[in-house]
Amino acid sequence: MTEVEKHNYDVIVIGAGGAGLRAAIAAREAGMRTAILSKSLFGKAHTVMAEGGIAASMGNVNSNDNWQFHFRDTMRGGKFLNNWRMAELHAKEAPQRVWELETYGALFDRTKEGKISQRNFGGTSTRGWRTSATAPASSSSAPCSRNRLDPAGRRRRRQAQGVRRVHDHRVAA
Repeated sequence: MTEVEKHNYDVIVIGAGGAGLRAAIAAREAGMRTAILSKSLFGKAHTVMAEGGIAASMGNVNSNDNWQFHFRDTMRGGKFLNNWRMAELHAKEAPQRVWELETYGALFDRTKEGKISQRNFGGTSTRGWRTSATAPASSSSAPCSRNRLDPAGRRRRRQAQGVRRVHDHRVAA
């Protein structure tokens, strides 16, 4: 008979994409024992594999860009079906999230002046040079987030075991 390990957590985050990793970081910073469950291996979630970058109106390439233009582009891109309040919060807070990722160790391309470089990306207006990226675009953010969650890497051994258990429908209680 297979022996089952049991664990106790204060918070269980479902998903290892950008939002899941950010939620796990917040829980750990609040002192909670935190687990992440994901159908894919860490580093292979959609956020990590996407190569577009992060939209944030930092004005590093076009000083006329601001959160209001970002908000407008976001609403237009969603055919005005978006939740306007969430789009507004996203447009206002995106620059702080990019700088936060940098404190976690994410590396972004730079301008000649040393600012985070930004480029035009689909769905943005002529003012919208606001996508911050590195090559491969967003792949640097997840590894640094994982390291912030557990700098010693103690949990990586259990990663494959957890994935196997979920696929075998034998998740420990």
